Formats: sequence, C-alpha cells, structure tokens
Amino acid sequence: MKYTNEEILVKAIKILKSLNPDFFKESDIESISFSNKDVEKSISGENIDTWTVIIKESIFDTSEFLVISDETGEPLYYQNFNMIISEIEKKSEGDYQIKNLY
Repeated sequence: MKYTNEEILVKAIKILKSLNPDFFKESDIESISFSNKDVEKSISGENIDTWTVIIKESIFDTSEFLVISDETGEPLYYQNFNMIISEIEKKSEGDYQIKNLY
C-alpha cells in the first residue's frame, strides 16, 4: 500500500471538486476502502491495488464510486448509480475531467 487513507481522502476531494465543482460537498464521501490486486476495478484488466471512494448521491439516494490507483494515486474511473463507468483524465492545469469518449 503506497498511500494512506488520509492521502486518498485529500486526492478524492480534489478530484471530485474538479469533476463537479457546483454540487460536490466533502460530506458526500461516505467511506474509502483499499483492495489488494483487484482485477475487477481495473479498466485494463490487470491485477492492481486500488482505492474505492464511495460517494453519496443525494438526489436519488444512491452511492457512486471513484476508483483510484494505489500505484499512481491517479483516478482510474468514476461509476455512477446507473452502472455507467467514465474514465477520468488529468487536465494540464492539474484538475480532472471525465474523458471525452467521442
């Protein structure tokens, strides 16, 4: 494990504020968990260590998930309550955005 729970919390807040600056609140983060060599949480299909940040989506009273690589500390993807998975990319300014798939 390269990162601590506290370090991932700081990263998650930065990422989520970048993705949704108008609506995200730090209190929306419900929990953070570490997974060792989890293939299901890797878009590439590799076995990697990941962190999953569970976010409360208050409009529909559901949970959404931000998955962060333990190797790089960078986000891998965001999964909403409809099971839609969106890749995240880092902008040159250091902020994050949902990757344009088209």
